[in-house]
Amino acid sequence: MISILIPSYNVDLIPLVDFLQDQSIRLAVKMEIIIWDDASAADFSFLKERENISFYRSSVNLGRARTRNLLAEKAVFPYLLFLDADVFPVDSLFLKQYAQLASPDTILVGGIRYEDKAPGTNQFFRWFYGKAREEMSVEKRSKNPYLHFMTGNFFIPKALFFRFPFVHFLHGYGHEDTLLGFTFQQENISVRHIDNPVYHLSLDHNEVFLSKSKEAVLSLLQLKKKGYHLPSKLNTAYDFLEKYKLNRFFAILFSIFEFFQLKKVIFPGYFYSLFLFDLYKLSFYCKVSLERGK
Repeated sequence: MISILIPSYNVDLIPLVDFLQDQSIRLAVKMEIIIWDDASAADFSFLKERENISFYRSSVNLGRARTRNLLAEKAVFPYLLFLDADVFPVDSLFLKQYAQLASPDTILVGGIRYEDKAPGTNQFFRWFYGKAREEMSVEKRSKNPYLHFMTGNFFIPKALFFRFPFVHFLHGYGHEDTLLGFTFQQENISVRHIDNPVYHLSLDHNEVFLSKSKEAVLSLLQLKKKGYHLPSKLNTAYDFLEKYKLNRFFAILFSIFEFFQLKKVIFPGYFYSLFLFDLYKLSFYCKVSLERGK
Protein backbone atom coordinates (compact mmCIF):
# COMPACT_ATOMS: atom_id res chain seq x y z
CA MET A 1 0.00 0.00 0.00
CA ILE A 2 2.77 2.49 0.93
CA SER A 3 6.02 3.16 -0.90
CA ILE A 4 8.41 4.79 1.57
CA LEU A 5 10.83 6.99 -0.34
CA ILE A 6 14.09 8.07 1.31
CA PRO A 7 16.59 10.36 -0.43
CA SER A 8 19.93 9.87 1.29
CA TYR A 9 23.23 11.69 1.48
CA ASN A 10 25.89 10.68 4.01
CA VAL A 11 23.40 9.57 6.67
CA ASP A 12 23.26 6.31 8.64
CA LEU A 13 19.97 4.81 7.45
CA ILE A 14 19.97 1.65 9.52
CA PRO A 15 17.98 2.85 12.61
CA LEU A 16 15.22 4.34 10.44
CA VAL A 17 15.01 1.31 8.16
CA ASP A 18 14.93 -1.07 11.14
CA PHE A 19 12.09 0.90 12.70
CA LEU A 20 10.02 0.99 9.50
CA GLN A 21 10.45 -2.72 8.80
CA ASP A 22 9.48 -3.57 12.37
CA GLN A 23 6.38 -1.38 12.13
CA SER A 24 5.36 -2.93 8.84
CA ILE A 25 5.38 -6.42 10.39
CA ARG A 26 3.93 -5.48 13.77
CA LEU A 27 1.15 -3.25 12.42
CA ALA A 28 0.44 -5.30 9.27
CA VAL A 29 1.04 -2.35 6.96
CA LYS A 30 2.06 -3.46 3.49
CA MET A 31 4.99 -1.35 2.33
CA GLU A 32 8.22 -1.12 0.39
CA ILE A 33 11.24 1.04 1.15
CA ILE A 34 13.11 2.69 -1.71
CA ILE A 35 16.37 4.46 -0.97
CA TRP A 36 18.19 6.68 -3.43
CA ASP A 37 21.69 7.63 -2.38
CA ASP A 38 22.82 10.92 -3.95
CA ALA A 39 26.53 10.14 -4.43
CA SER A 40 27.38 9.78 -0.73
CA ALA A 41 30.77 8.85 0.63
CA ALA A 42 29.07 6.23 2.83
CA ASP A 43 27.75 3.07 1.18
CA PHE A 44 24.56 1.46 2.48
CA SER A 45 23.85 -0.57 -0.66
CA PHE A 46 23.87 -3.75 1.48
CA LEU A 47 20.37 -2.78 2.63
CA LYS A 48 18.98 -3.95 -0.72
CA GLU A 49 19.58 -7.52 0.47
CA ARG A 50 16.72 -7.07 2.92
CA GLU A 51 13.15 -7.93 2.03
CA ASN A 52 11.05 -5.16 0.43
CA ILE A 53 13.98 -2.74 0.13
CA SER A 54 15.34 -1.28 -3.10
CA PHE A 55 18.53 0.75 -3.18
CA TYR A 56 19.77 3.06 -5.94
CA ARG A 57 22.85 5.24 -6.08
CA SER A 58 23.78 8.25 -8.22
CA SER A 59 27.35 8.53 -9.46
CA VAL A 60 27.12 12.34 -9.26
CA ASN A 61 25.09 14.58 -6.97
CA LEU A 62 21.67 15.19 -8.56
CA GLY A 63 20.12 17.36 -5.87
CA ARG A 64 17.13 16.87 -3.61
CA ALA A 65 14.35 17.56 -6.11
CA ARG A 66 15.62 15.30 -8.88
CA THR A 67 16.37 12.48 -6.44
CA ARG A 68 12.85 12.59 -4.99
CA ASN A 69 11.32 12.43 -8.47
CA LEU A 70 13.45 9.41 -9.33
CA LEU A 71 12.31 7.70 -6.14
CA ALA A 72 8.67 8.23 -7.08
CA GLU A 73 9.26 6.71 -10.51
CA LYS A 74 10.42 3.49 -8.83
CA ALA A 75 7.42 3.24 -6.48
CA VAL A 76 5.06 0.30 -6.82
CA PHE A 77 2.27 1.21 -4.39
CA PRO A 78 -0.43 3.90 -4.82
CA TYR A 79 0.68 6.02 -1.85
CA LEU A 80 4.07 7.64 -1.34
CA LEU A 81 5.58 8.49 2.04
CA PHE A 82 8.57 10.81 1.67
CA LEU A 83 10.97 10.81 4.61
CA ASP A 84 14.30 12.55 4.98
CA ALA A 85 17.10 10.13 5.83
CA ASP A 86 18.00 11.93 9.07
CA VAL A 87 14.63 11.58 10.78
CA PHE A 88 13.10 9.09 13.21
CA PRO A 89 9.36 8.68 13.88
CA VAL A 90 8.03 9.78 17.26
CA ASP A 91 4.95 7.54 17.42
CA SER A 92 4.99 3.74 17.65
CA LEU A 93 1.94 3.76 15.32
CA PHE A 94 3.60 6.01 12.75
CA LEU A 95 2.84 3.95 9.62
CA LYS A 96 -0.61 2.96 10.85
CA GLN A 97 -1.67 6.58 11.17
CA TYR A 98 -0.79 7.32 7.55
CA ALA A 99 -2.41 4.09 6.31
CA GLN A 100 -5.66 4.81 8.15
CA LEU A 101 -5.91 8.40 6.87
CA ALA A 102 -4.92 7.68 3.27
CA SER A 103 -7.19 9.37 0.73
CA PRO A 104 -6.76 9.62 -3.07
CA ASP A 105 -7.27 13.39 -3.09
CA THR A 106 -5.50 14.53 0.10
CA ILE A 107 -1.87 15.16 1.07
CA LEU A 108 -0.92 14.47 4.69
CA VAL A 109 1.86 16.30 6.53
CA GLY A 110 3.03 14.73 9.77
CA GLY A 111 5.27 17.45 11.18
CA ILE A 112 8.80 17.81 12.55
CA ARG A 113 10.12 17.77 16.10
CA TYR A 114 13.48 18.35 17.73
CA GLU A 115 14.71 16.59 20.81
CA ASP A 116 14.28 18.53 24.05
CA LYS A 117 17.88 18.18 25.09
CA ALA A 118 20.04 20.93 23.59
CA PRO A 119 23.11 19.81 21.65
CA GLY A 120 26.64 21.18 22.04
CA THR A 121 27.55 24.75 21.14
CA ASN A 122 28.64 23.92 17.59
CA GLN A 123 25.13 22.64 16.74
CA PHE A 124 23.11 24.73 19.15
CA PHE A 125 21.84 27.35 16.72
CA ARG A 126 20.43 24.79 14.26
CA TRP A 127 18.54 23.15 17.13
CA PHE A 128 17.46 26.54 18.49
CA TYR A 129 16.15 27.59 15.07
CA GLY A 130 14.34 24.29 14.52
CA LYS A 131 12.64 24.45 17.91
CA ALA A 132 11.51 28.03 17.33
CA ARG A 133 10.55 27.97 13.65
CA GLU A 134 9.97 24.41 12.44
CA GLU A 135 8.53 22.51 15.40
CA MET A 136 4.84 23.42 15.42
CA SER A 137 1.67 21.94 16.82
CA VAL A 138 -0.79 20.50 14.34
CA GLU A 139 -3.21 23.29 15.29
CA LYS A 140 -0.72 25.99 14.31
CA ARG A 141 0.29 24.26 11.08
CA SER A 142 -3.35 23.77 10.11
CA LYS A 143 -4.06 27.50 10.27
CA ASN A 144 -1.90 27.98 7.18
CA PRO A 145 -1.53 24.47 5.72
CA TYR A 146 0.21 25.41 2.48
CA LEU A 147 2.76 27.76 4.02
CA HIS A 148 3.71 25.10 6.59
CA PHE A 149 4.04 22.28 4.08
CA MET A 150 7.37 20.46 4.59
CA THR A 151 8.93 17.69 2.52
CA GLY A 152 10.76 15.82 5.29
CA ASN A 153 7.67 13.83 6.34
CA PHE A 154 4.69 13.89 3.99
CA PHE A 155 2.29 11.37 2.50
CA ILE A 156 0.85 11.80 -0.99
CA PRO A 157 -1.15 9.70 -3.49
CA LYS A 158 1.21 8.67 -6.30
CA ALA A 159 -1.19 9.86 -9.01
CA LEU A 160 -1.29 13.29 -7.38
CA PHE A 161 2.48 13.49 -7.06
CA PHE A 162 3.00 12.80 -10.76
CA ARG A 163 0.74 15.73 -11.53
CA PHE A 164 2.94 17.97 -9.38
CA PRO A 165 6.51 16.62 -9.16
CA PHE A 166 9.45 18.56 -7.78
CA VAL A 167 10.89 21.06 -10.25
CA HIS A 168 14.29 19.96 -11.58
CA PHE A 169 15.96 23.34 -11.95
CA LEU A 170 16.32 23.74 -8.17
CA HIS A 171 19.56 21.86 -7.69
CA GLY A 172 20.63 23.72 -4.55
CA TYR A 173 19.28 23.71 -1.03
CA GLY A 174 15.99 25.23 0.03
CA HIS A 175 12.44 26.19 -0.93
CA GLU A 176 11.39 23.15 -2.94
CA ASP A 177 8.81 22.66 -0.17
CA THR A 178 7.72 26.31 -0.40
CA LEU A 179 7.18 25.97 -4.15
CA LEU A 180 5.31 22.68 -3.85
CA GLY A 181 3.05 24.02 -1.10
CA PHE A 182 2.34 27.11 -3.21
CA THR A 183 1.52 24.89 -6.20
CA PHE A 184 -0.91 22.83 -4.15
CA GLN A 185 -2.60 26.02 -3.01
CA GLN A 186 -2.89 27.36 -6.57
CA GLU A 187 -4.40 24.06 -7.72
CA ASN A 188 -6.71 23.81 -4.70
CA ILE A 189 -5.25 20.49 -3.62
CA SER A 190 -6.16 19.45 -0.08
CA VAL A 191 -3.23 19.51 2.37
CA ARG A 192 -4.08 18.11 5.79
CA HIS A 193 -1.73 18.45 8.74
CA ILE A 194 -1.80 15.64 11.27
CA ASP A 195 -0.02 14.89 14.55
CA ASN A 196 2.40 12.24 13.27
CA PRO A 197 5.83 13.86 13.58
CA VAL A 198 9.39 12.68 13.14
CA TYR A 199 12.44 13.82 15.07
CA HIS A 200 15.02 15.68 13.01
CA LEU A 201 18.18 14.05 14.33
CA SER A 202 21.14 15.03 12.18
CA LEU A 203 21.78 18.66 13.10
CA ASP A 204 24.07 20.74 10.92
CA HIS A 205 26.98 22.48 12.55
CA ASN A 206 26.44 26.22 12.83
CA GLU A 207 28.72 27.11 9.91
CA VAL A 208 27.02 24.55 7.64
CA PHE A 209 23.56 25.80 8.62
CA LEU A 210 24.59 29.37 7.85
CA SER A 211 25.88 28.29 4.44
CA LYS A 212 22.67 26.37 3.70
CA SER A 213 20.55 29.33 4.78
CA LYS A 214 22.36 31.56 2.29
CA GLU A 215 21.94 28.88 -0.38
CA ALA A 216 18.20 28.85 0.36
CA VAL A 217 18.10 32.62 -0.25
CA LEU A 218 19.73 32.03 -3.64
CA SER A 219 17.11 29.36 -4.42
CA LEU A 220 14.33 31.80 -3.53
CA LEU A 221 15.83 34.39 -5.87
CA GLN A 222 16.19 31.77 -8.59
CA LEU A 223 12.50 30.94 -8.26
CA LYS A 224 11.61 34.62 -8.35
CA LYS A 225 13.63 35.08 -11.56
CA LYS A 226 11.64 32.24 -13.14
CA GLY A 227 8.35 33.94 -12.23
CA TYR A 228 7.56 32.21 -8.93
CA HIS A 229 6.99 35.00 -6.42
CA LEU A 230 6.38 32.74 -3.47
CA PRO A 231 4.61 33.72 -0.22
CA SER A 232 7.70 33.96 1.96
CA LYS A 233 8.67 36.48 4.63
CA LEU A 234 11.87 37.31 2.74
CA ASN A 235 10.01 38.15 -0.46
CA THR A 236 7.48 40.26 1.44
CA ALA A 237 10.19 42.10 3.36
CA TYR A 238 12.23 42.78 0.24
CA ASP A 239 9.19 44.13 -1.62
CA PHE A 240 8.60 46.54 1.26
CA LEU A 241 12.24 47.68 1.30
CA GLU A 242 12.33 48.09 -2.46
CA LYS A 243 9.12 50.12 -2.42
CA TYR A 244 10.63 52.61 0.03
CA LYS A 245 14.12 52.43 -1.54
CA LEU A 246 15.68 50.87 1.54
CA ASN A 247 17.01 47.77 -0.19
CA ARG A 248 20.40 49.38 -0.94
CA PHE A 249 20.87 50.28 2.70
CA PHE A 250 20.19 46.67 3.71
CA ALA A 251 22.63 45.43 1.09
CA ILE A 252 25.30 47.56 2.76
CA LEU A 253 24.16 46.20 6.11
CA PHE A 254 25.17 42.72 4.97
CA SER A 255 28.76 43.89 4.48
CA ILE A 256 28.68 45.33 8.00
CA PHE A 257 27.39 42.05 9.39
CA GLU A 258 30.19 40.20 7.61
CA PHE A 259 32.84 42.64 8.80
CA PHE A 260 31.83 42.33 12.44
CA GLN A 261 31.26 38.57 12.07
CA LEU A 262 27.66 38.54 13.23
CA LYS A 263 27.77 34.76 13.38
CA LYS A 264 29.75 35.04 16.62
CA VAL A 265 26.71 36.75 18.13
CA ILE A 266 23.88 34.65 16.70
CA PHE A 267 25.41 31.20 17.09
CA PRO A 268 25.37 31.07 20.91
CA GLY A 269 21.54 31.23 20.70
CA TYR A 270 20.79 34.39 22.64
CA PHE A 271 17.14 35.43 22.83
CA TYR A 272 17.57 38.06 20.12
CA SER A 273 19.61 35.88 17.76
CA LEU A 274 16.68 34.81 15.56
CA PHE A 275 15.89 38.45 14.86
CA LEU A 276 19.50 39.16 13.93
CA PHE A 277 19.60 36.01 11.84
CA ASP A 278 16.52 37.18 9.93
CA LEU A 279 18.18 40.56 9.32
CA TYR A 280 21.31 38.78 8.12
CA LYS A 281 19.34 36.74 5.56
CA LEU A 282 17.34 39.76 4.44
CA SER A 283 20.47 41.86 3.95
CA PHE A 284 22.05 39.01 1.95
CA TYR A 285 18.86 38.80 -0.15
CA CYS A 286 19.12 42.54 -0.86
CA LYS A 287 22.80 42.33 -1.76
CA VAL A 288 22.41 39.45 -4.21
CA SER A 289 19.18 40.80 -5.68
CA LEU A 290 20.79 44.16 -6.47
CA GLU A 291 23.89 42.47 -7.89
CA ARG A 292 21.68 40.47 -10.24
CA GLY A 293 19.61 43.49 -11.23
CA LYS A 294 16.49 42.35 -9.46
